[in-house]
Amino acid sequence: MERNHAIEPIIQATLYFHELFKKTLVASQPERIFTKTQMDLMIALHVEGSMNMSALSERAGIAPEQATRALKNLRERGLADTVRSDENRRMVIAQLTEEGALIMDEHLRAVEENLRASLEGLNDDEMDQLAEAASTAVGLMGKTGLRHVVPAPPKRRTSAAQALPSKADAPQE
Repeated sequence: MERNHAIEPIIQATLYFHELFKKTLVASQPERIFTKTQMDLMIALHVEGSMNMSALSERAGIAPEQATRALKNLRERGLADTVRSDENRRMVIAQLTEEGALIMDEHLRAVEENLRASLEGLNDDEMDQLAEAASTAVGLMGKTGLRHVVPAPPKRRTSAAQALPSKADAPQE
């Protein structure tokens, strides 16, 4: 079986991506404690906006009951809210509160800063190569049946070298 020769580079890439994950997402965790499910729901609501509970649970890859429990906790903490749909009163729409959106803005800003710092040693051409390789990997992984839980963030720039804004582009506080 010849397929085994390709597994070593995949293992190495996985280990590098694991380190990158630890230095960006894990190191950027909000000060408040969230479960993985709560964070998945908050990211989905932040990136895609308000949505009904069925769509939210599907997006997070969890059972509706699990999404309801996690969202209840976020509501109790003032980070999310639910409203009844005007068109269908049986449908519950989930959304982040202003405080929840601010926490997610801060979290995603910290993720970008940590990612920029982690990739600081790469020049523009190398960033383009890494972005292309990551794009290829995502496309291929999609064919395996594996999927990521939360949606991809919207594209903000056209070139891979510009994919991460410089500190000068960051909003001033």
